Amino acid sequence: MNLKHVDFDALFRRVADKKVEDAMAEGKFDNLPGKGEPIEIDEGPTDENARALWWALRLMKQNDFIPDEVRWRKAVDKMKADLYRATDPAAARKLAEQINLLVHKLNTLGTNAISSAVTGVDVVAEVAKRQSAPER
Repeated sequence: MNLKHVDFDALFRRVADKKVEDAMAEGKFDNLPGKGEPIEIDEGPTDENARALWWALRLMKQNDFIPDEVRWRKAVDKMKADLYRATDPAAARKLAEQINLLVHKLNTLGTNAISSAVTGVDVVAEVAKRQSAPER
């Protein structure tokens, strides 16, 4: 059997429509919450590429999904704040090294989702600050 000329999109649409019609005839939609109330529909963009991105972002938001790049950038910001408050040279070294590892990971991701690069810290300078500075 040659399936080269079969319109699968239309076929699946017809199957889905039939299933919905059967469910409606059986009364499966009669007791849904919000029945009879207006549906709030977000206006999506008309451009096909923008619409695909819009749907992807909407699904991510609805499912509390945060991309690795965003989580890592937030982690770098938090670690830099912790580094600023650190007084112990050993803790400062450890934080600075962790920051630099994560910065390297971020800057070599190869994505263009967020175009600004993340900067690391100078481990030696951060440790030296804590060794020569009085207690904060």
